[in-house]
Amino acid sequence: MSETKRLFFGVGLDQGMTEHLETWLTHSVIAKKPHTKPSNWHLTLAFLPSVSAEQQVQLIEFACALKVTRFSLTFSETGYWAHNGIFYLKPDFIAPQLKALAEPLRNKGTELGIYDNPYGFSPHITLYRSHKPSPELNQAIAPCSLKVNQFHLYHSHRTEADGLIYEPIETFNLI
Repeated sequence: MSETKRLFFGVGLDQGMTEHLETWLTHSVIAKKPHTKPSNWHLTLAFLPSVSAEQQVQLIEFACALKVTRFSLTFSETGYWAHNGIFYLKPDFIAPQLKALAEPLRNKGTELGIYDNPYGFSPHITLYRSHKPSPELNQAIAPCSLKVNQFHLYHSHRTEADGLIYEPIETFNLI
């Protein structure tokens, strides 16, 4: 049996947005456990839990062929999914370009038999995982914007030293 990788397509955060989120979480959010690692913050486009080497090549070729224009996302709203304890930041508006990236990438994962996601696309940045009940807010987050000029194919894996790591293995530029 060939080895598979846990991959996902996603949009990374720039340093300014990462710093903004870290400051806000430190000063305005009361939580029972630490937030997720800032180096892992991203917005998932398509989850691909078990990808063979051949499928990875097909995914990369497909992603290279996508032609989507650059866009911006503004974030000022949080959300919480009680069933899995996910506290997240969501975009105020889902730009058409975001859907134009996510939908074909998710569909390609289904077409290749990798993963047929039972949930609709719900763009978010996970800030706390397995946190019950929801963290408390002292102050809402000041709106912040993210310019989306590229997206990545990430490899999700664990190491003994660093725990969970989301490592970009391919980058795709928008037009």
